[in-house]
Amino acid sequence: MEPLRFEQRLEVDSLAVPGSLIANDSPFDWRFRQLLEALPVAVYTTDAEGRITFYNQAAVEFSGRKPVLGSDRWCVGARLFAADGEPIRHGECPMAVALKEDRPVRGIEAIMERPDGTRVHFLPFPTPLHDSSGALVGAVNMLVDITDRKKAEEAGQQLNQTLEERVEERTREMAEAFARLRVSEERFRLLVQGVTDYAIFMLDPEGSVTNWNLGAERIYGYSAAEIVGSHFSRFHSEKDRKSRLPETALDTTRRTGRYEGEGWRVRKDGTILWVGAVIDAIHDDAGKLIGFAKITRDLTEKRAADEQLWQAQKMEAVGQLTGGVAHDFNNLLTAIIGNLEMLTTLLPEDGSAGRHAAAALRAAARGARLTEHLLAFSRRQEIRPQTVSVNDLLHETLILCQKTVGEGVELEVSLQPGIWACHIDPAQFEAAILNLAANGRDAMSRSGRLTVATENVTAGDSDGIDLMAGEYVVVSVGDGGCGMSAEVLARAFEPFYTTKEVGKGTGLGLSQVYGFAKQSGGTARIESRKDVGTTVRIYIPRDDGPLAERETPVDGLSGAATRGATILIVEDDPDVREMITGMLSDFGYRTLVARNGPEALAILDQENSVDLLFSDVVMPAGMSGADLARAAARNRPGLKILLTSGYAGAEPEAQSTRAEFPFLAKPYHAPALSRKLKEILAAEALPRRSA
Repeated sequence: MEPLRFEQRLEVDSLAVPGSLIANDSPFDWRFRQLLEALPVAVYTTDAEGRITFYNQAAVEFSGRKPVLGSDRWCVGARLFAADGEPIRHGECPMAVALKEDRPVRGIEAIMERPDGTRVHFLPFPTPLHDSSGALVGAVNMLVDITDRKKAEEAGQQLNQTLEERVEERTREMAEAFARLRVSEERFRLLVQGVTDYAIFMLDPEGSVTNWNLGAERIYGYSAAEIVGSHFSRFHSEKDRKSRLPETALDTTRRTGRYEGEGWRVRKDGTILWVGAVIDAIHDDAGKLIGFAKITRDLTEKRAADEQLWQAQKMEAVGQLTGGVAHDFNNLLTAIIGNLEMLTTLLPEDGSAGRHAAAALRAAARGARLTEHLLAFSRRQEIRPQTVSVNDLLHETLILCQKTVGEGVELEVSLQPGIWACHIDPAQFEAAILNLAANGRDAMSRSGRLTVATENVTAGDSDGIDLMAGEYVVVSVGDGGCGMSAEVLARAFEPFYTTKEVGKGTGLGLSQVYGFAKQSGGTARIESRKDVGTTVRIYIPRDDGPLAERETPVDGLSGAATRGATILIVEDDPDVREMITGMLSDFGYRTLVARNGPEALAILDQENSVDLLFSDVVMPAGMSGADLARAAARNRPGLKILLTSGYAGAEPEAQSTRAEFPFLAKPYHAPALSRKLKEILAAEALPRRSA
């Protein structure tokens, strides 16, 4: 047969091959072409002038048209746009740049408009090709559709299925056609080597590697000389090899023609990566299995992002649950604390009954602190944020820290000068630092060094899925203790999860830290190594407002005497309702009671003597305490109102309600309730802020 010149081309079932690719009678080369046809991404080549000399079927489906070989130019044959929608001129398209500047072009997102008007976002990877003398002879380009990751996966699977069916239908026809073609092995090697974002290599029927592209070298770290001839199970973990996972993958491919899966693999340096792998069986024209084509993609970063998202969703779900539990528990504590306080006033202090009542009251107070931690974790705790200097707060808090950790722990402090201001609740911040100090002390068995530090940082979007880009103050507390295992670290922020012995920890310390950080607009992260130590970092957003002045408590109340006022109590819990009624009667108030909003409105219509409405927020009968308060304010403009709840709420509606009406969180003590009622009753009526 007469040798084919560079200008000659052969047409095989709509597949054109440049004559320059025909070299000698090697049965190896058509398998590369079959591999390229099986690729789920668009691939085409051009000559040095940019004219298309080869394309695969995926390229036709990607662009929505079939180009004319030898004359069409990819950049001219389709309308291209930059990621922002601006048109791309022919001389500025990625392929034109690659040819003009003789260099690969990477990382440029573009948009192609198909003939039917649909648009597709994609990433091009044009790479110049050279002959043996180094002269530029053309380029190869791979177009990766990134319009919709999920749709792309589904479309890729459908495309693979379609291609497999087409390959099966045309095996005999293509075998006869490819028998007449002897494509240059070197040229196809350059084509495959130009793909660096995928590991593309072939295996013999026993699973040994027979060739190796640059993408495989980049992903796994082995050069071709190091890996060719080795079994591909070399990339699997010891656990996978013991379970015969590599052999199972090849058996599946032999039986079905294809294997697809994801899993951990091991690089040359021993690090692990999460990959998605596809193995296709390769047969000769007689149907005999002659090897496998394997394509691998590094999915480590995607998996890490998915796991971070799952963790954030899990913490949000746990937060919703704990917030609801804390609300119900606060209702119980309100009744318990109120009745115990009234009981202690009736019993002699020096008697055993009085001591037992006082002990029960102290236990109830500890229960109230636990609900505060739960509400802080779920970000539903009522907070009183101020613009403060974290360093100033730490100077005061560290005095308590030293008392908390004891003399056996050395406290090392490193506070960055010029630290930015933050908008936080000082009390919650102090509780978070003390919780971390106590945890560090216990991790070091009360002997070691505890480090507290602050610094200003600027975080980007990629720094964490639960941390927005911006400027933050980072407060870190580190210890040199026992550290955490990966299993413990994954659950460390969950409420009630603790590794301490029974009775030595509630499991709410770190959950309070997490809740404080999230409610302050930031986040908290833990870095820990077994037997090395743990560092917890709290990220708090920068605030540019003026620093708040420190409040000085003022005793006493102004205004007229309030004894004898009539208070309407609205509470659906009978135990709490009875307790409040008795407590207010002891205060000297006249009381009326209602179980829900409609009953309360009916009483207000009949009783003009009501001076103050005292209502729970969470109420039955389709009317919340806030709805009741607004209706009562419209009907009785001069009526004083006080709302209470064991579920303070951090969502915008709850914050709006607390700004609109006075609020007292459950559980409360008798002196706090008495003072709040006197304060409201003694105050002059002010124009009420609308929600």
